[in-house]
Amino acid sequence: MRPSRPLKSLLLAGLPLLSFPAIAQDQSAADEYITAHGQSTGLNATPAIGGKLGLTIQHSPASISVIDQKLISTRGYAQAEQAADSASGVTSGGSPGNPAQLMMRGFGGNQILVLRDGFYFGPTTMVNRPLNAFNLEAVEVLKGPSSVLYGQGAVGGTVDMRTRSPDLEHAHLDALVSYGSFNSWNAGIGGSVPLSKTLALRSDFSRTSSDGYVSGANPHSNDWTTTLLWRPSPRFSAQLGMDYLTDNLSTYYGTPLVPGSAVQDPAGGLLQSSKNFVVSRSSLWRTYNVANPRASSVNATPTLRLTWTLKDHITLHDKAYFVYAKRRWDNAEAYTYIGETGQIDASGASIAPGRIGRDRFYVYQNQHQVGDSVDARVDSVFRGLKNRFVIGGDAYYLRFVRNRGFPDATYADSVSLTSPEGGALGTFEGEIPYRKSPTTMVDAGLFLEDTLSLTPRLRLVGGFRYDWLSLDRQNYNQSGQFNTSTSFKGHYNPANFRIGPVYDILPELSVYGVYTTAEDPPGSNLFIANKGQFSRLSQSRQGEIGLKACALSGRLVTTLSLFDIRRSRVLVQTGQDSVSTAGSQRSRGVEAEADWRLDRHWSLSGNVAYTDAHYGTFYPDASTDASGHQVPNVPAVTANFWAIWSSALDLPVDLGTGMRYVSARQGDFANTLTLKDYALVNVFAGWHLRKGMTLYGRIDNIGDKHFVQWADTSYPSEVLIGTPRAFSISLQAGF
Repeated sequence: MRPSRPLKSLLLAGLPLLSFPAIAQDQSAADEYITAHGQSTGLNATPAIGGKLGLTIQHSPASISVIDQKLISTRGYAQAEQAADSASGVTSGGSPGNPAQLMMRGFGGNQILVLRDGFYFGPTTMVNRPLNAFNLEAVEVLKGPSSVLYGQGAVGGTVDMRTRSPDLEHAHLDALVSYGSFNSWNAGIGGSVPLSKTLALRSDFSRTSSDGYVSGANPHSNDWTTTLLWRPSPRFSAQLGMDYLTDNLSTYYGTPLVPGSAVQDPAGGLLQSSKNFVVSRSSLWRTYNVANPRASSVNATPTLRLTWTLKDHITLHDKAYFVYAKRRWDNAEAYTYIGETGQIDASGASIAPGRIGRDRFYVYQNQHQVGDSVDARVDSVFRGLKNRFVIGGDAYYLRFVRNRGFPDATYADSVSLTSPEGGALGTFEGEIPYRKSPTTMVDAGLFLEDTLSLTPRLRLVGGFRYDWLSLDRQNYNQSGQFNTSTSFKGHYNPANFRIGPVYDILPELSVYGVYTTAEDPPGSNLFIANKGQFSRLSQSRQGEIGLKACALSGRLVTTLSLFDIRRSRVLVQTGQDSVSTAGSQRSRGVEAEADWRLDRHWSLSGNVAYTDAHYGTFYPDASTDASGHQVPNVPAVTANFWAIWSSALDLPVDLGTGMRYVSARQGDFANTLTLKDYALVNVFAGWHLRKGMTLYGRIDNIGDKHFVQWADTSYPSEVLIGTPRAFSISLQAGF
């Protein structure tokens, strides 16, 4: 049902901490252990991403943001990474080869762990897919190293995509249909039905499709999630879920960089290059891919969750899952400006100067993974001190078969800069048969978490995790012969911990400090690492202090955090099938968020982050010394701001605006390419047609700002241009 007008501004207030009821002045320690996933209650929320202790945001020694479904709907986020992007200090980008990459605290790629309902499905850049936001209850973001909580690849942070859960008490129906620029469609329908007093079913289906703001990129996806909840007694519940996703990603890989002397129409405001590279205005919004590109996948993930309360102070949890995924890439990915004579393509034909040389590359992936996690949570009183202790273990088996191929020639063919011809994928010398690389990863971990109330105001939170990780990386030549020179087996035993106090200065004002270590796969994708390219896992440590406050009877919520992360033995990709240990990195900065509900009509939300991310000693390749350089794609400053006028003029109308600012970033390891800063302004209006039904109109990037969103270091000859001005109109219903 539609919220009453006094609550509407609260629900539309914006930013991760969505609604802010007053926190009770006399809050017992036991209250914070009540977990209500999917309910935004300001600092009293207990997001699953914070760990298995069930701590509230206020009493977790970490920076946590929750973007729930109400906020996702209000802002019109079609995909989950758009929601994550709204948290402080988070940016996104990446190419179709590494889709839905996130960057936070100076780290990206596989150092941002992406979970689905708390499950780990493999290295982010290899297995992550854009998810339809309609199917989600919330997107939860945890900043900084979380290897203690989740194991691998989590130095910069962790993002958990939480799907909607069944309701045993009420029936719900949700629907969405949206149309916008570039022939973009977004539709979803779902609901929850109580089948009996102990059984409920939730199912959601959504589809997104578009011609793409770059013509010919045409992404689309279909996502179906369903969950069956059985709760025969207050002490036991079982939840069986299934997620089935099929998609075809955008096949826009980038716009070529060209020498400024070679074109008469350089696009201004995009970048600055010490090598005088520019982007030609005539190349904007053009695709340089082939006419029949492919970046598709099929993903099926059944899950089972069990919760059993043995006694009032002992609870057991178990979650099991299976992953089947098939992914296919077939594209021309790298686009290089040809400035001199003498270059030839795969057929032996000369490439005229001024044309764009293209490669070919395909990757076929098949993934099978099975895993289980079990833990016991025990509440006790030790010498008058309240304590909660969690002990558990998890294990998974991951079989990943990667088949790939590319022509022997540097350039498969070439196209015009101003009018690129599509052309076919074709078959080229050296491309077939493909090269096969099956990899098996087996991991078993033991973890501990504890929170001890030393005084009514002071808590000490700690955790420890030890892993037994086995990696069997195999390579086969095109002849099918096993390649002993590049294949290897490795065994690793990372051990990590975190420890930190949380002190309540006032019932609604807490400060915290935390020290966290991380020792995990060292930065790049282990599924492309070869023999001799690394021998030890990377090491990281983070120190963080912060403040969390709720004031004005819950109408103002604010958080502040300062962090310092140091990481050594960083692994980087140096080729299509090679990596190397390149050096070290340090990131430090400050992040702040605030949500202020001024009155029943007006609400303001905003966040700002400053990040200083530099390499120490760092050699990404034999010819580049990046020591002391800024980390590519990391803006020093990011800021978001939203203002909502709810029930404007006491009419059933809401008006809102949002602004996003991203400062200049480096586009390569050598820091010769600078991506200029940009600011985007969005506006929207919502008309509440009737109870439970709202019509929204939106304009994104209303100033039609042209900007570079991302520069993939694996594709140094091109950059990805961001989305121009776009409109959409949507009808949302919930009953």
